[in-house]
Amino acid sequence: MKKSRYRLLKNKWAIAAAVVVLIVVGYAWSRGKSAAPAFQTAPVAVGDVIQRVSVTGTVLPDQKTDLAFEKGGTIAAIDVSVGDAVKAGDPIASLDSSADRAALDSAQATLADMSRSLTPAELAVQQAAVDSAKTALGNAQQSALVAFHTAYIQAQGAEVNYADTFFNNPQSANPTIDIRTESATQQLAINNERVSVSDVLNKWSSRLAAASTTGASGLMEEANGYLSTMKSFFADLSAIVNALSPGNSGLSQSVIDADTAAMNSGRSALNAAVSTVTSAQTGLTSAQAAYDQAVSSYNLKLAGNSADSIAAQAAKVAQAKAILGQDALVAPIDGIVTLVGPQIGDYVGAGQTQFTIQNSQFKVEAYVPEADIAKVKVGDMASSTLDAYGAFTDFPATVVSIDPAETVLEGVPTYKVTLHFVSPDSRIRSGMTVNLEILTAEALGVTEVPYRSLAIGATSTTVNLVSPDGKSYSSVPVTIGLKGSDGTVEVTSGLKEGDRVVTYIPGK
Repeated sequence: MKKSRYRLLKNKWAIAAAVVVLIVVGYAWSRGKSAAPAFQTAPVAVGDVIQRVSVTGTVLPDQKTDLAFEKGGTIAAIDVSVGDAVKAGDPIASLDSSADRAALDSAQATLADMSRSLTPAELAVQQAAVDSAKTALGNAQQSALVAFHTAYIQAQGAEVNYADTFFNNPQSANPTIDIRTESATQQLAINNERVSVSDVLNKWSSRLAAASTTGASGLMEEANGYLSTMKSFFADLSAIVNALSPGNSGLSQSVIDADTAAMNSGRSALNAAVSTVTSAQTGLTSAQAAYDQAVSSYNLKLAGNSADSIAAQAAKVAQAKAILGQDALVAPIDGIVTLVGPQIGDYVGAGQTQFTIQNSQFKVEAYVPEADIAKVKVGDMASSTLDAYGAFTDFPATVVSIDPAETVLEGVPTYKVTLHFVSPDSRIRSGMTVNLEILTAEALGVTEVPYRSLAIGATSTTVNLVSPDGKSYSSVPVTIGLKGSDGTVEVTSGLKEGDRVVTYIPGK
């Protein structure tokens, strides 16, 4: 029994000793081997480097137009409903145009009348108007000649029968007033005025023999000049008579009253002469104007309207047509009606949107950050997916425009990029969200490495090239090309397919 236990214990020690020996040998062997490289590598491969810009956009109608009347009015007709397809030029709605149409008809009628020649009957009417006006003018001229004579008699009678009763030798070269004046100066002045009146009456009398109807207008002017001198004389003489009193003149009140009455009668007689001339002159002026107008109208009708006046009326016709045209709305584009605001009979104001049309083609608007906008150009293709249909349904699109000005969104400058779908698709709806992958550049079948393997300096770009035994590496310069969106970069020189480059060094 003791011998068995001893043999078991001896075997355990032998096993333990063997394990120790193996550990020592293994350690010695591992110490003799070189340490494995402490860095990560990647192969230099030939592949495709693709550069994309990823953004989110919104589907919008390619064309959308809001329609409004240029002027206010009452809706007379509506020719469409929401959802109707229309072609450019199709009627949409119209206002009540009765007044505008009447204005156009009137303007066109006037233009037509101005553009034609007179008929013989119309010409006869115009000639009759001229003849009638000429006769009336002759009568007015004759009346003026009679008035010239009549006014002379009235003025002379006012002077001789009334004013001269206050003078001694009134019609001589030295008339003298025989009633009291306030001063010698006043006396001298009134005596001289009486001499002037004699001169006026003498001139007037001498003109009577030579007066004729052909100079009727001039006769009226002369008569007014004569009467002006006499009116001034009568006014001054009346002031002297009205200043008389029993106390300052030595005359009784009855005599003074008789003198005042005589003076008033004289002024009334002179005013009658003035009225005679004024009435004749007014009639003559009116008759002359009527005759001139008749002759002018006759000549204008005979010659026809001038080119300028016809052109002016044609412009009025064009204006009336334009105003009438504002009563109707037509579709400016092919599309679908998406808004019909008013009802027949409603009043609508000028410039208020009442109808909307959008076409069946769609576009995508997306805003690209300034960091990526330099990569995007017109003509770039894009893969797009719509949230409504999932990530595996592609709707190809192409970039058609890039806004030159920035749009700041949440404090970040962005630039609006517009894309058109390559093919129409009935599944596309306005307002849908679009996830875009814009293909901005690609290099196919080129040498590529992970971008993280590069060490980019101020003047050069290098990579750490792994030695053939894989135990060490060295820095070599490279020339790079396109940077891909998946983390790869094109290498145009410095590496070849099959090389390996360091991508990660612990502690660095």
